[in-house]
Amino acid sequence: MSERKRYYLSFDIDNPRHREAEALFAQQASRQRTEYVVNSILTAHQSEILEQIVRQAIRDELQNVKLQQQTRLPEETDASVQLSDLPGSLIHALEEL
Repeated sequence: MSERKRYYLSFDIDNPRHREAEALFAQQASRQRTEYVVNSILTAHQSEILEQIVRQAIRDELQNVKLQQQTRLPEETDASVQLSDLPGSLIHALEEL
């Protein structure tokens, strides 16, 4: 026979979040409430893990972008040197646009 653990669950009706959770809990059939709580807990846990993974992926990508920008800085400097090689009349014409 399977072992069962029992927990006492209470809601603070003065707290809007608890009130909303209690309303959702009460909508479940009495025989499905345990499964509803289990699904809710596991879904919340999976969401937290997914959020951590997404945050880490974003951090990694931002780090890659920073590294790429740092390696491209010399190229940008070379471009400004090339701009200074243009005749003054052409630079003034570009400024008027």
